Amino acid sequence: MRPRTLPLLVALLLSVTVLAAAPPVDARAPPTPVCGVCELDRTTPDGDSVVAGESSLTVTLHGNGSSTWEARVDLAAGGDALAANGSLRRAVVTDAVRDGIADPKDVDVRVDGDVLAVDYRDPNATERYLGAVVFTPLTPASPRVPFVIGGEGTRYLGADRLTVRGEPGWEVRGDAPGGGTGDELVWSREDAERGDAERVPLDVDRDPVAVEAGAMLPGVRAWIARLLTGNGF
Repeated sequence: MRPRTLPLLVALLLSVTVLAAAPPVDARAPPTPVCGVCELDRTTPDGDSVVAGESSLTVTLHGNGSSTWEARVDLAAGGDALAANGSLRRAVVTDAVRDGIADPKDVDVRVDGDVLAVDYRDPNATERYLGAVVFTPLTPASPRVPFVIGGEGTRYLGADRLTVRGEPGWEVRGDAPGGGTGDELVWSREDAERGDAERVPLDVDRDPVAVEAGAMLPGVRAWIARLLTGNGF
């Protein structure tokens, strides 16, 4: 081995040792609101401010695996500007709604007084097993090991109230401050232990699961369906 080769080899071995001993770096995406449009805060090209006030989001899970999302936002500012200009309304809302956890399709936007109504669907928000519909976006995908690279950001509420429910004839099972089984699951700012935090974290360990009312062994179906999605707790 030539004299100058040995120092290079030693330096390489030391670099590998340092990398192996270093703690993993969390490179996940930033925190993501469940409802993007519920945090609406934009300035239009004409200089008008469009700002969301109180808001709610209702997600309905359907037996065919689709999901419909209904956001209702009281506009603290900008209601007149959005009501008067349909192109501006669509542009502002389409941009904001994509800040949330959904992959929105068929976005419908309207203004009724000072209330902004946004309806859309997400065909990829669920997985279906054993006749059960598992709603997965509330539990972000984990980063890859060993370097903790990638992965989705943690979730926070965004809206003042989030409701996840099944379509008529279906019940939803999961964990929420208002209860775990029945017609709907509800999370709200009032129920969250948030202190003075502006962003209310959404701490969901188990994916909500919709099961047809009267189905045999609904709890077992829900547990197995979660397990098959990788969320079996």
